[in-house]
Amino acid sequence: MHIRRKTKLFRILSRDFIIPLLIFFLFNAANNYTLGLRDQSSDSTNNKKVLSLKECIQIALENNHKIKASSEGINIADAQKKQAESGYWPQVSASGVYSLTNKDPMYILPGFKMAIPPISFAGYSISMNDINVPEEDIKLMDKQNFHASVDVTYPIYTGGKVQAINKEAMNGIEIARQDYKKSTLEVEYDVKRFYYATLMATQIYKIGKDALDRLNVTLELTESLYKNGSGKTTKLDYLKNKVMVDEARALVGGLENNIKSAKQALKFTLGIDKDFNLPDENIPFDSTAWDEGNLLVQAYNNNPDWIKLNSAVSLYKAKIDNAKSDFLPSVAIMGSFNQNFNSYKYGISNNINSTLWMIGLGVEIPVFNGFRTKNQVNEAEAQLKNIKQQKDLMHDALILQIKEALNNSETSVASVRNTYGAMQSASESRSLTERAFQQDMADAKDLLESQITESLMEVQYQKALYDHAMAEAKLELIIGSVLNNN
Repeated sequence: MHIRRKTKLFRILSRDFIIPLLIFFLFNAANNYTLGLRDQSSDSTNNKKVLSLKECIQIALENNHKIKASSEGINIADAQKKQAESGYWPQVSASGVYSLTNKDPMYILPGFKMAIPPISFAGYSISMNDINVPEEDIKLMDKQNFHASVDVTYPIYTGGKVQAINKEAMNGIEIARQDYKKSTLEVEYDVKRFYYATLMATQIYKIGKDALDRLNVTLELTESLYKNGSGKTTKLDYLKNKVMVDEARALVGGLENNIKSAKQALKFTLGIDKDFNLPDENIPFDSTAWDEGNLLVQAYNNNPDWIKLNSAVSLYKAKIDNAKSDFLPSVAIMGSFNQNFNSYKYGISNNINSTLWMIGLGVEIPVFNGFRTKNQVNEAEAQLKNIKQQKDLMHDALILQIKEALNNSETSVASVRNTYGAMQSASESRSLTERAFQQDMADAKDLLESQITESLMEVQYQKALYDHAMAEAKLELIIGSVLNNN
């Protein structure tokens, strides 16, 4: 629909010789507008800091909430590791108990008869009566008492449980570190995505603004010819041109909104509210050809998901050892120190019993727990097999992802080169058409077509630069490091 409208407008404008002269002036005015836009942009950015891509990434690494959350994951894993290391140390506990009973603890000695054997003296035997010993209440301790104790347990053999738990914790730290690295890589990728999107949107907005300026001048020309009554330009021609300008104005408004949206997404990713500007430049282009084999090696050395799976394999091997340790006995050295404080110095609270200590060797042998340990081992072994299957799947997925990303990168390089060549050709064509127009060898239709073609090629070139930059960024996200052929 837009092409048909433009073609009709070209036919209208080519009817009169005056129109080509004014269109030629429009061309020069559009160039002057581009310079003016750059000057305006320069003035408006003086009060705002211009951030490079490197600076944006650094800000995001310091402020992005996703990275902060991942860093806390490392702290959690480190705390769990220190908890596991506590199994190597003796466990010491101290306790104190104050008690008050309603009565003094007593011991009742039951009454009994004491038999006295006969006494023989000088051939005579003297019999003695039995002595009745009455019941007696004996106080054991005062009703107020305070007892303090210190207990020590030092495991010397746990069937490998403590070592297995520590291996699990160490692999847990590595997994947390790789989660942090993955978050960092994803945030860096998002920064590049929105940074380059803002650069592209800005350049395309300039191109669209130039085109709108040309159409506005053309509209003024059409209106002038229509009102002057030349006869070759009708009201219908003017209305068609006005519709085209209105549509172009709406399109440019959308392009300006794209800049705001991309910049807002970038600010969110950076984790800041303060406004800033980006350099007024094209997206950088690097045509380096990457080696697939080298990229795979880098991925196996740096990809966080791959490293996490390797750590997960080690973690579940340790879980199996942990579960099997419950089949084996546990041995520990035990000791205690007890001190009793009581105002009564007789009975059981005497000075001899007030201070006691003990040292011993304890052994716990598992006999039967309803097959729980056996099934814990089965569970850990099944989890290990599951992780190994995921690792095999990840191995194939990495190869596929790198092949696809590398193909996209190579395709984007060709696209940048082709669109750059097309843009250069369109620019040269526009320049030749301009000179031909000056010599009355081309009409306004040819001039406008060459200008529009040049604008379209400029847009295609900006899009190709963005696609290539994102293909490179995707490769870096997959391999987990900066691209290089070393």
